[in-house]
Amino acid sequence: MEFNDCSIVLRLGGFRESDLWVHLLSPSRGVFSAFAFGGSKSRRRFSGCLDLFNEVRFHIKSGRGSYLALQEGVLLKGPSRLRHDWRRLGVAANCALFVESFCKGPEGAEKTHALFADLLNCLETDAPISAFLPMFFRARLAFEQGYALDPDFCSFCGASLADSHAHRPGQKNPTVLPVNAQGLLCGGCAGKIRADVRRFPLGRGGLAILRALIRTPVSAWGRMPEDENSQKECAMATEAFLQYNIGSAAGKFLRN
Repeated sequence: MEFNDCSIVLRLGGFRESDLWVHLLSPSRGVFSAFAFGGSKSRRRFSGCLDLFNEVRFHIKSGRGSYLALQEGVLLKGPSRLRHDWRRLGVAANCALFVESFCKGPEGAEKTHALFADLLNCLETDAPISAFLPMFFRARLAFEQGYALDPDFCSFCGASLADSHAHRPGQKNPTVLPVNAQGLLCGGCAGKIRADVRRFPLGRGGLAILRALIRTPVSAWGRMPEDENSQKECAMATEAFLQYNIGSAAGKFLRN
């Protein structure tokens, strides 16, 4: 079997003298692995292609058994700023590891590919980068894959969370995210959950950031509220929610 595929290079490494293994993200196949035999020396078949976060059109052939072999590649797009900005490169690598562990197979592959491509575009711009961007990216990717939260209404009573903030000025953090629930709770319903359940309060700023994570592209996240406390509040809440619902082992997330 032979086919062409436009994929993003997520990770690669060497084996034997001149061969490479490559992890790729495709909009049709999701994350998959392939070998580039002679890839570390070939200047004709893979010219400029086999670098991190390049988008490449590969010609791929299935080998003996179940492995795939890259025959040649044409570079479509490659990062520039990431080559010399180590902080942004680290953000991209962190997010790529989550994509690898969380998004296997073709289910949701198109959305995952689009989201990661948008992240790379964002990291190439001059837009400010939040220290919590990897956590925000993990949350958004999980939301896209079925772990979504409704940031507007209480999941228990259906009350408007905006009204909860507006009409309960005495409560500093009227919205709560319990890690074992499938949605946010207003201040009134938050008191009904068991005392031993971990809960994370979200103030007005944290809730605004959560809405931005859900509803705006990654490239627009540079315009989200810059209040670091609110960003941390949202990041810690969504991270705990994902760890509970997806599970984690050895620092990597695992889908149930």
